[in-house]
Amino acid sequence: MTQNSDPAVPPASAEPWRYVLSAGRTGTVFLESLFAVYAKNAVAVHEPDPTRYQMMLGNLRNDWNILATTTQRWAHASRRKRLSDAGGSYIEINPFLCSVTDLLPDPARDLRIVHIVREPASWARSMTVFKASRKFRWIIDYIPFSKHFPSPRPDGWSDLPQFEKNLWRWVWCNQRILALKPAARAFVTIRYEDLFSQDVDLRSKTVRKIFEVLDLPAPDQIDWTLFDTRINPAPASEESFDLSAVTRIAGPSAQVVGYDH
Repeated sequence: MTQNSDPAVPPASAEPWRYVLSAGRTGTVFLESLFAVYAKNAVAVHEPDPTRYQMMLGNLRNDWNILATTTQRWAHASRRKRLSDAGGSYIEINPFLCSVTDLLPDPARDLRIVHIVREPASWARSMTVFKASRKFRWIIDYIPFSKHFPSPRPDGWSDLPQFEKNLWRWVWCNQRILALKPAARAFVTIRYEDLFSQDVDLRSKTVRKIFEVLDLPAPDQIDWTLFDTRINPAPASEESFDLSAVTRIAGPSAQVVGYDH
């Protein structure tokens, strides 16, 4: 965990921005349920509207270098409204923000970030099979800019298998989140595998880190049976993947966050 006290980061004059950021498929729906039970004095919101559409606009901005002012104004106005509506401690759990991470720092407020990361082969496999929530799964491949898109694209992007495209998405999105560390008052990278470990002590320790970085009282004990039901599982699939691509594409970035690739 990294705690920043750089004088270049202005002190908070109001309620901080609290974010749980990831590339998706990292247990963020579980965290929403966890906060609902154990962060009673906070409002935790998962993928709030209209951030899905702001992700798409951010992708367009990044690729074509247009609508930058529109993207910024819309993102800032909508998030200020969400904080105001919460009326206090607000936690935004949002995998849609990779394309607009540069818009998250705010000189008037502390920035507190929990970065959830998942082993790249597991993540890319899950993303390839899951694609999107059931509501959008059948059309997601046909909607422009509706997924995370590296900008600029790697060479040969259009001909890559979906699994390799997702590995590039993993690298790009996690690198952008990690780049926020110098701007954050508190920042921690949490591994998905630790959050869902069979080792209850490790799971509990991981949750305490999350609450600490978000500056919220951590629960003394957690009743894990409340969260036994798995939410949003990926559909069953026997599809095979080229695992040699994991080291080639994601290896160096994976090592930065503690994976041996």
